[in-house]
Amino acid sequence: MRTIGKYTLLGVLGRGGMGAVFRVRIPVVGRIVALKLLRPNEMTLGLWGRERVERAFREEAARLGGLRHQNLVEVFDYGQADGRPYFVMDYYGESLGSILGETYRVEEPSRRLPVSRAVGYADQLLSGLARLHHAGIVHRDVKPFNLLVTDRDVLKITDLGLSKARGERFDGPANLKVGSPYYAAPEQEDDPDAADARADLFAAGVTFFRMLTGRLPSPGTTAVAEPAVVSGEVFDAFFARCLAVSPRDRFGGAVEMAEALAACHGAWLSRLEGVCAGAGLAAPRPSAGEGGLARPRWRPAMVGIHQARETFGLDALWRPAAYWPGKLEAAGAGILRDADSGLCWASRAAPYAVTWGEAGTYVAGLNAVAFGGHTDWRLPTVPELVTLLRPEPTGAGYCQSPALTQPVRRIWSADRANYASAYAADVELGYVTRADFRCPVAARAVRTA
Repeated sequence: MRTIGKYTLLGVLGRGGMGAVFRVRIPVVGRIVALKLLRPNEMTLGLWGRERVERAFREEAARLGGLRHQNLVEVFDYGQADGRPYFVMDYYGESLGSILGETYRVEEPSRRLPVSRAVGYADQLLSGLARLHHAGIVHRDVKPFNLLVTDRDVLKITDLGLSKARGERFDGPANLKVGSPYYAAPEQEDDPDAADARADLFAAGVTFFRMLTGRLPSPGTTAVAEPAVVSGEVFDAFFARCLAVSPRDRFGGAVEMAEALAACHGAWLSRLEGVCAGAGLAAPRPSAGEGGLARPRWRPAMVGIHQARETFGLDALWRPAAYWPGKLEAAGAGILRDADSGLCWASRAAPYAVTWGEAGTYVAGLNAVAFGGHTDWRLPTVPELVTLLRPEPTGAGYCQSPALTQPVRRIWSADRANYASAYAADVELGYVTRADFRCPVAARAVRTA
């Protein structure tokens, strides 16, 4: 089996201009971590030169390793393998980019997050940026795919490969763009050395706008103007400031921006109370169409990633093309029953996120004690998980309580994508995704009534 230094190589997580990130295992203790290996492509070497590339790589490791903050990825080892430097970080199963469904065609629509969840991620992003800026570091590449998310929904800023310290000057080609299109501040695109902390706040504003609306802000306007976002106009003044073309018109710092965000969120919650009071009872759940619905498949299957959307009946953003009525009712201690799908769910998930293999062990444990008087509990298939999914909330949809107690976000399915990954469903955000077997994901049991 291949190794990088002392670490056992398990797979590739991603590649970029500077190098590649691998999923690896620490010997003896068996912990799964991420390892970034310097392996620059020819274009990067041609633009920067090997000495500058290697220096930037060391600086990234030192900056991440020298700071301790809950919203920054922590680097805890550095070494060399076959003459190539590497550093080691914690491994997380998803990023904000994967949650949003953003692709390399960044201008395409993405999934939209519920307002409070978007605010929560934005607040954590600003907290991490405040720590970087306090240390005199400007990230210069804030975007959803550089923001990792733990199974506890803690956001972690990563990839400081383009960052700069206070007073540092850029010594690459004069015409080289630094940052990512659509997210980089105007002054950063014109002159990377001119970018200060306010450039990161611009990128944070674009990221938050995308979370709220599922799209990028249009040039020349920062109004949310999104009917699906209840009272979204309370954020308009906030976006007008953080997305201002001139840095002097933006917030002065991440802490100030976070305080303004909290005020906007408070105003939004107050308006939501009025919406919910006016709606009376919660709005009815969406229907999957006329007539009876076929019971969802219960036998596990292997479905290739390229056939998954069509097989599971999902749209381009991996959301159901049609929704089940989803009327869950209590059916005994710890059990909820859906008469339409004929499924009974354990109302509580496993207390901790687990690997796919551990999820199967958890269900076996329920059967061993005959939980709820039954011994036929199993992991749900994707079609069964789809019966739990709901559309993105709009209007009175924000007033509905979660259908399941002890709500968790991602749930493992029994369906595999290949021999190293399986599908999971985000039951809060309403989409299906694929996760490596070793990713921490919740487990919830189901049985056929």
